[in-house]
Amino acid sequence: MKRSTAPKTAKAGVLGKLPVVILPLEDYQRMAEDLEMFSSKTLPRRIEKARKEVRTGRVLTLAEVKKKLRLL
Repeated sequence: MKRSTAPKTAKAGVLGKLPVVILPLEDYQRMAEDLEMFSSKTLPRRIEKARKEVRTGRVLTLAEVKKKLRLL
């Protein structure tokens, strides 16, 4: 499920003659993080590779990973 980056409590205003938007810091930080992810050149390739691995069954369960790492 895609998480929306649109802030729910943003307010538009004017500071002097400059139009501004005021929003909670948490919303701004989430939007900045999303923008950084979306501008990544490698992220889309890594996501597609991971999705292909899931489709072809090349995945391990958590129990299998723990066993391989001797964490059980």
